[in-house]
Order: sequence, then structure tokens, then C-alpha cells
Amino acid sequence: MEIILYFMRHPTVRLCYRKENNSVTLHTGKTTWTNIGFLVVEWTKRMFDVSNCDKFETVMLHKPPELDDFFSIFSDHARIENLILLSGFINSSVNQVVETLLPITSSIEFFFSKDSFKASEDLRKILIQEVDSMEIHIRGHPSYFNLSDLLTSNAVKLVLRGVTLTPKELNEFFKMWKENKCNPRLEYLTVLLYDVNFEDVVLSGLDSVRVPEGSLLRYSNSGYSDNIGGFDIKRIDGKIGTIKFGLNFVNFYVWS
Repeated sequence: MEIILYFMRHPTVRLCYRKENNSVTLHTGKTTWTNIGFLVVEWTKRMFDVSNCDKFETVMLHKPPELDDFFSIFSDHARIENLILLSGFINSSVNQVVETLLPITSSIEFFFSKDSFKASEDLRKILIQEVDSMEIHIRGHPSYFNLSDLLTSNAVKLVLRGVTLTPKELNEFFKMWKENKCNPRLEYLTVLLYDVNFEDVVLSGLDSVRVPEGSLLRYSNSGYSDNIGGFDIKRIDGKIGTIKFGLNFVNFYVWS
């Protein structure tokens, strides 16, 4: 087993732990210690101390951890800038991820097959977390992702790839957004749609206003600028969102 943890520093510190030969390799040059004689959590703490790092830049997990003390690495609540979860890890470790990793994570990206979650509640345990960015990628056949899942989300930026939402469900989501009944933190949403000619269904009953491309200059807190055009909708608190259609996707921008 190999664990790779990237610490936020300039230059980046890259640590690899290899269980097979009980060695730690520090890549900034290349230095290797063998027969280290202490637990993973102990050498991780030591490396934070000597490298003057205050966060993990990237933590990538692709298999269930073989180390009993693995999650104790994060017990000191050092921040994780980017958390990447692959399909082999998710199903067996949802509770540990939710309880230990997500509270200290800024951005999460996870890849899984349509059968990765035993129950929809497991997926929603992740969706409900208040992170800055969440990207969901489904491998293989598109997995059904319904309106209830979308309404559960609390990410500022939400990217859905390989999931299926119907145009009607997306329309219902925008209606609830206008009433300020879902995810007030949302600033950017992108989702694929596998239907054709879906614009009329998505916009039905939204009282949207068409905005020509380049006619307005607006900015979001996430750094998006509005010269893209689309269809504006207004929330009851006055906040403006723009729906932008592509060939088989819908983007949604919320302006500050």
C-alpha cells in the first residue's frame, strides 16, 4: 500500500509512505528513511513540524486504508485543500470521510461507479457538507441523480458529470432557488442533460429575462464574470442568477 500526501508549501512537499518496506520518501530532491519505527500519524506530525506546513494540499484515496490509525493522521485538524476520493474507497468509508475529512476540507472531487453507494443516504451524507467546491464524476453508465440529491447539496461550486437530472427536475430546482428554499451558498452549478430540446422545460414558469451575450458586466464571489449571456432569474431577496445553455449542459451563475 502507498499513501501519498501533499503538503501546502513552496516548493510542495510530497510524502510517500510504503507499507511493504516500512519506508518514508520525502520528494524535494529525494530522501528516503527505512525502518522508521513509529506510526504514520507520528511521522506525519513530524513532517508538519519541520516543514512549517499548515495544510495538506492534496489527499487522494483510492482504496480502503489498511492502517488502523490512518484517520488519526487528521486528528489535529490540519486543513485539506483538495480531497480526491476514488470508487474503491468511498463505499467502505463514508462515515469516516464525513466525520473526519470533510469538516477540514475545502474542495472535494470524487469518482465512482453507479453502484458505489449502498444507499442514497450515503451519498447525501457527503452532499450536505458545506464545502467550497464539490465535483462528482460517474464512471461508466450515467447514474441517476435526482432532485432530492441536488436539494441536499450545500457546496458553493457544484459540478455534476455523468449524473442524470431531468429538465423538469432542474426546473423545479430553479423554482425553489427563486424562493430561497435551497442552498443559499450556491454560486456556480453545471450539470449535463441527456435530453434534447430541453430549454423550454427548464425555463418554464421562471419568469426569466433573456440577456444578450456581452451586454452586462457582473461578477460572482467565485470569480466568474458575466459576458456570457443567458437567462436571468431573480430570487426573492433580489439576488440574480443566470442560466446558460450549452449543447448538452446547463450552467448556472449566481452574481454578487
